[in-house]
Amino acid sequence: MSAGDIQVAILSVRQASPNPNAAPNAAPTWVTPSVVASITFYRPPAPTPATILHFTSPGLSGIGSLKPMEWHTAGSFYLWNSNENVVRWGTMISDWAQLPTQIVDAGITISANDPVSSATATSGAVAGSSSQATTFEAASTASPTQGNTHAAPKPTSSSSGGGSAKGISGGAVAGTAIGCLIAGALIAGLVFWFCWRRQKLSRAGDYEASSTALVPQEKGFAAKAISLGSRSPATSPMSDILPLPVEDKAVSGEISKICNSIKNHVQSYYHTDRVNAALLDLDDVQAIGHDLPISVGTISTLLGNTATREIALRFCIAWVVCSKILPGPDSKASLLPEEVDKITNVHRGSKAHASSLARWRVLTAELMQSTYVRDPFTASDSRNGSIANALGTLENILRPYADSRMDNGQRRRNLEEILKRSALFAFTLFSQPSTWDFDWREGQGVKSGELCIFPALVQLSDETGQRVSPPRPFSEAVVRRLDG
Repeated sequence: MSAGDIQVAILSVRQASPNPNAAPNAAPTWVTPSVVASITFYRPPAPTPATILHFTSPGLSGIGSLKPMEWHTAGSFYLWNSNENVVRWGTMISDWAQLPTQIVDAGITISANDPVSSATATSGAVAGSSSQATTFEAASTASPTQGNTHAAPKPTSSSSGGGSAKGISGGAVAGTAIGCLIAGALIAGLVFWFCWRRQKLSRAGDYEASSTALVPQEKGFAAKAISLGSRSPATSPMSDILPLPVEDKAVSGEISKICNSIKNHVQSYYHTDRVNAALLDLDDVQAIGHDLPISVGTISTLLGNTATREIALRFCIAWVVCSKILPGPDSKASLLPEEVDKITNVHRGSKAHASSLARWRVLTAELMQSTYVRDPFTASDSRNGSIANALGTLENILRPYADSRMDNGQRRRNLEEILKRSALFAFTLFSQPSTWDFDWREGQGVKSGELCIFPALVQLSDETGQRVSPPRPFSEAVVRRLDG
């Protein structure tokens, strides 16, 4: 033990009313036990023979009047400054209503961090300890807890040389110790509360992210998805990896460009001269699709009429393109990747299922960006076959009306570019949490003698996968009269 070290021993004594059956308003019972504490400072791990200081403290006697169902606790703190060979002690007394107990000597606890020993040792573990006598000087202090507070004697000690008492006041040390204990408890509580609240907010954030990651950024469908991300089922929240929907104007703008591309293609590469009716096979017209808004015969008549040919050609191209942009029963005919189209044609099921399917589309499309968006139409792209089939179907109808003054190869390439652009747009629609359809008749106000030559794009479900009723239009249908 080095000079200046201070060791602490703690003695706790409880005294209680010996009459637990007394009436609550009975006269106070005086309790005056006396506990004599034998204090030994030693050097761990064993009390002997390494003890370097041993003394008997003045006894702790009963203090005050105890009513039935009441107890007192006396706590004494013994502090030894080895450099000054001074032992000081202070006692705190508190009482509180409680079931009576017998006086219990809780024993003496020696600090395990700093080894100490006894003054009775002959080896001189502490310089001068065998030639100096330890004495106690009475003082008084009190520390309030619950209930009443009582004063108790607080001994201090001085060296036998007659000098004034030195060292730290027992009451000050006791107060400091208690203050540190309370402060430590408060700090620990604050740290625990902060960590608990942060974890709670994190979980709440994860739940919120998983359930609302597809909330629209503006009214209606927003069309570009962002990465579905980390907040893991939090720490990777879904919202961090899910792409945001693209803006409404991006969707409506792209479908308008496809419509205009078809119009420009027809006006640039086809003539309005008379054509032998035998050059057009009705089976070729039927091959453009099912559920046509007008009959195959009517389409053939419109194609043969020079005044309505442009309308008919635009209708045929638009019908083939739009019917293949959305998922259909024939995955090989769709402009979507074949592996995507097969899974997309699944029954919607419950609202929860629809919401999960919406998230699946967004995440799947994000993972396929490199293949079908950033580097599209490579040799392994399954859409190449669908584009070639659509091109062949249209060529059977368009070829008789092709303008011989125009480069036929350029015409085919331009038509192929329209189909590729439509395939990219099909993937864009697939990548969104919303679902879509093309409206050729309902809601477009198509009257007798009119033909819708390009449909309106409508939103069927919102960004959370829930139905939109009535469907929300994102573009206007193009309707033309058939009387020329």
